[in-house]
Amino acid sequence: MQFDEVKDNNSNGNGGKPITINVNNHPVIFQDHKTNGLEIKRIAMQQGVAIQEDFILFRVKGNGKLVPISDSESVTLKKNDEFRVTAPDDNS
Repeated sequence: MQFDEVKDNNSNGNGGKPITINVNNHPVIFQDHKTNGLEIKRIAMQQGVAIQEDFILFRVKGNGKLVPISDSESVTLKKNDEFRVTAPDDNS
C-alpha cells in the first residue's frame, strides 16, 4: 500500500480531511487545519512554490489587505485561504 506523499509530509495523525489553500496563487494541500507560519512556507516549498523559509508570510484578507504572520504564529486554515510570501527586501 502506498501512502499519500502530502499526508506523510504534514499530517499529525488527527485524521482530518485535506484542505487546499493558495500560496502565491499556487494550490497547497494540508492534512491539518492547525499549523503555523513556518509550516505553511515549508509545505508550500515541498509542493513546488518558489519561496524560501526566510521570506515573509502574509494572510490575504477579503479586501486585499495583507496581514503579516510570524513563523511561530498559530494559524487555523480554511478552504481556499489566500497567502502571499515575499522576499524580505520586496517592497511590493
